[in-house]
Amino acid sequence: MTEQEIKSIIHLAINDNFELQGSDEKASDDTVLFGSNSSIDSLGFVNIIVGVENQLKERNIDISLVSEKAMSRKNSPFKTVKTLVEFIQEEIEQ
Repeated sequence: MTEQEIKSIIHLAINDNFELQGSDEKASDDTVLFGSNSSIDSLGFVNIIVGVENQLKERNIDISLVSEKAMSRKNSPFKTVKTLVEFIQEEIEQ
């Protein structure tokens, strides 16, 4: 799976969440996913992660984004879209 395909999956999940919130905001590589600078609430974050995992599974890629490995990293893979894309690519390559 290419970096662009992964980005598209994540952007779609985020944009769906923004739409549900009634926001005109659009996802970018720098969209903050989690933390005090994020415009995404905790329920939205969970929905995005589940949506991304489901889209990956539909493409026969079965990875857990909230694994111990992800949660114990020094630099969170959930900081931005870019960091999540990098994490997913690492998991696919293993």
